[in-house]
Amino acid sequence: MKKAREKRITSLESALKNSKIDSLFVTNETNVTYLSGFEGHDSMLFLAGGKRYLITDSRYVEDASRSVKSFDVVLTERSVYETVKKLARETRVKKVGFESMDIPFEAASRLTEALGHIRAVPVKNMVESIRAIKDPGEVVSIQKAIALARAVLERTINSIKPGVKEEHLCRIIEIDFLEHDAEPSFDTIVASGVNTSQPHARPTGRKVSKNDMLMIDIGCKIDGYCSDLTRMVVVGKIEKKISRIYSIVSQAQEIAIGKITPGARISDIDASARAHIAEHGYGKCFGHALGHGVGMDIHEQPSISGNAHETLKPGMVFTVEPAIYVPGLGGVRIEDMVLVTPKGCRVLTR
Repeated sequence: MKKAREKRITSLESALKNSKIDSLFVTNETNVTYLSGFEGHDSMLFLAGGKRYLITDSRYVEDASRSVKSFDVVLTERSVYETVKKLARETRVKKVGFESMDIPFEAASRLTEALGHIRAVPVKNMVESIRAIKDPGEVVSIQKAIALARAVLERTINSIKPGVKEEHLCRIIEIDFLEHDAEPSFDTIVASGVNTSQPHARPTGRKVSKNDMLMIDIGCKIDGYCSDLTRMVVVGKIEKKISRIYSIVSQAQEIAIGKITPGARISDIDASARAHIAEHGYGKCFGHALGHGVGMDIHEQPSISGNAHETLKPGMVFTVEPAIYVPGLGGVRIEDMVLVTPKGCRVLTR
């Protein structure tokens, strides 16, 4: 793990050099943990000219000093803005990059004011782009989270019968995760019947009926890494119209997965699934992106959407989740996680 983190930091320092920014102020908690291994709240990193600092307060300074080896631990006494200003002056930087998607406007204004003549430069997705490429250790952790999610899903399916409430099934899932030293990586979705037309339906007191279709979107977090998969479960016989929709969605997913390979343009993959659904008359019933990256966060880079024009790289892990939602009837979403390999991709959730 130590070697992996050193490689991450080195990659970040190279990205900084290429962007012609002297330093980077890292405030996103996930990014702080990814680079340093430290999990204390209200802790930040400052990287400048080969120097690496972890900034924290009196609540975490002892823990950080003991556990963090790759960074010099700095105690914030007055304010974090003054601390960054002091470090920026000591390292003689001219530009301080800050994570613009993480720092609120007011905080960015205060940072800019504190730095004075040192320029504050907004930076977007610099660490996240590095996180998008998983190393072997990260893939192992993701696979562990997937294995547990699949096992919990299988046990939950055995509990499904007419009369059981969506809320009850949701609690079964969450308790099962806790009993196996894990936690849900997002709010579990259990929807039945017409409720399946809502992409992020909240579990309700609705009772499952005979011949209902259920949508179960499930995932957990183990060793700091997430899993995410969605399955459709039939209680009895499936309605013909829903059966047709399921086939269309399943075909769309296979088309998209078949196009996943290093160098493929992400927007083209999204378009391939979307086109298949549109050809069958349901184009307006698929409103969200085809997928999203999964790692330390349940939603991270890369975004698998029509607006993402970058290309795939080996090591990327993301979901492929085409769907059709028809209000008043129901919906179908099939979600799997894939790993981009040097020659193609591997579906991790099957």
